[in-house]
Amino acid sequence: MTGPIQKGDPEISIVMAAYNAASFIAASLTAALAQNHPSFEVIVVDDGSSDATEQICGKINDPRLRYLRRDRIGFPSALNEGISLARGRYIAINDADDLSLPHRLSYVVAFFKAHPDVAVVATAYAKTSEFHQSVPESVFSTGEVANPSPVWVPASRLYRGNPFVHSTLVFPKSIWESAGRYDEKLSMCVDYDFVLRAARFGSVVLLPGRTVIWYTNPTSFFKKKSTQEYRDTLTAVKVRARRLLNLPFWVRLYDMIPIYRRFLKMAMRIQRQS
Repeated sequence: MTGPIQKGDPEISIVMAAYNAASFIAASLTAALAQNHPSFEVIVVDDGSSDATEQICGKINDPRLRYLRRDRIGFPSALNEGISLARGRYIAINDADDLSLPHRLSYVVAFFKAHPDVAVVATAYAKTSEFHQSVPESVFSTGEVANPSPVWVPASRLYRGNPFVHSTLVFPKSIWESAGRYDEKLSMCVDYDFVLRAARFGSVVLLPGRTVIWYTNPTSFFKKKSTQEYRDTLTAVKVRARRLLNLPFWVRLYDMIPIYRRFLKMAMRIQRQS
């Protein structure tokens, strides 16, 4: 599914789109550059930051890091630019406020080499509501997991909802090209949409080992979007998925779950008021 690596090229590229990430990006890049994999690069596309993101990145003297400053072009466009410039066979996404664990790349690349027809790999993660400036010792290893086997995620499960954290995604660059890149017209759900489209070209797998510390940043750009905008975008993403994927008709039942939940909340609110 992927071609040979050119001499001197890294095997895998970590791609990070950053916007006003001065509070996080030094820690995130330190963790990314601390990978135990022998052949990788880190690409940061600064999406028009107005804070000290550029100055912080400029102070990191590491030949494996490439920093690009752009005007405000939007998250999916910044990702696409970074991936287009990547020299690696594989692409690892890393949001600017998440920390990759040291074994992340070696763990996932080993799986791809054993399963070359896989399109997208995601992994388990450690969730935190408090940003860490370094990787805590408690989450350094892959840790004990209840289910040690990879989970092969069918398209019908993907349609139900996005089970992945974006910063855990790794995929061959060729899959990104075949799937049509990240959709630059979307204001949110860009990762979910991409995985749904990528699922046409191979299996989607969830690995049980943790590879990322995911920070649930309450001030993130996407947290500020309205619920209605999210619903409208999600509907558009699912309409496209139904058209592109060979899904059984019964998966449309999943579309009723949010409606049922809203109805239930409304009924409970009316009951409390009565």
